Amino acid sequence: MSKLLKLLKSVLLKIVRVFILGVTFFTFFSDKIFFHNKSKIEKPIFIIGHLRSGTTFLHRFMCDNCTDLKGMMLLDMLLPAITTRKLLKPLIPLLKRMSLDKIYDPKIHETHFFLPETDDIAIHFRYAEGILSWVYFGSWQKYASTEDLEKSVRNAAENEKFIHYLRQIHENNIYQSSKRMVSKSFFGIFNIETILKVFPVAKIIVLLRDPLEAVPSLISLEKSVQANLYDFDKQDEKTKTLFFENLYAMSLFYYKYLDGLFSNEKFKDKLQLVRYSELKNDFKCTMLRIMDYCELERSPDILRAIETQNNKQASFKTEHKYFLEDFSLSKKQILQDFDFIYPRL
Repeated sequence: MSKLLKLLKSVLLKIVRVFILGVTFFTFFSDKIFFHNKSKIEKPIFIIGHLRSGTTFLHRFMCDNCTDLKGMMLLDMLLPAITTRKLLKPLIPLLKRMSLDKIYDPKIHETHFFLPETDDIAIHFRYAEGILSWVYFGSWQKYASTEDLEKSVRNAAENEKFIHYLRQIHENNIYQSSKRMVSKSFFGIFNIETILKVFPVAKIIVLLRDPLEAVPSLISLEKSVQANLYDFDKQDEKTKTLFFENLYAMSLFYYKYLDGLFSNEKFKDKLQLVRYSELKNDFKCTMLRIMDYCELERSPDILRAIETQNNKQASFKTEHKYFLEDFSLSKKQILQDFDFIYPRL
């Protein structure tokens, strides 16, 4: 019976996906007819980092307080075409009352339709690919070797079409405005070359957090999501262990790839490294450095917002609790496996 339900669920998801793709293609085509006079993207900003590295915090702070920037809310990604947004505008009051807390624990990651979100979600809904797709689905698979797993991650995350799609939907997002786009993603780390080819003057901020904090935080978050979506707690111990090991291996590959970019003469001067510890412990100076790098105006309002947030940082305490032992990890193991990244921290 359970196999039949899984099959029906799979078929239903495919039908829904085909329907969504059909609507997307139709509405994008309509955009070309009715909303063809779009603003070109100038001096875009990309915030990139491993999951749980502070990208959401920085992205939302900049979207909320830098008046000349505009990021994409979750709803913008689900309705990327201007035509769709116009047609479904009457439903906005209903969507504002809907909660997504049953999927994402707000103590770990707060989200709803009207909060800025990661562009990985847009890629996931459009192509069923990207880092998030791999985390949700690829992380359950058994791989013959570490190399096979890394190849799978890169195949899911690296594709030129993703960046062209981001350009298309961000052009829609800044339609009839003079704002600059600000993108936040995880998959972007594997697409730096394409980003610079499509957006030669892009400002790319790469966030880096101690893997001793970021990796178990990621695994804890995804365990929570999988528990809400796919009854993770009912899986056998072997399956759970495989899931944890694959996420750990993905993280290790991500950090190695990131480290390689900063060691590459071709890219290191194109990237602005921002450490999570700097955002947490020296927010004001770090934010001013980011603003100067991104060529953002230091208006009185943004300076006040920075000062206010800076005063909050010292007393901030996360409600997200986890233990390394829950994922069969140890401090010694992480410090040893990720030793290559610590000189950058």
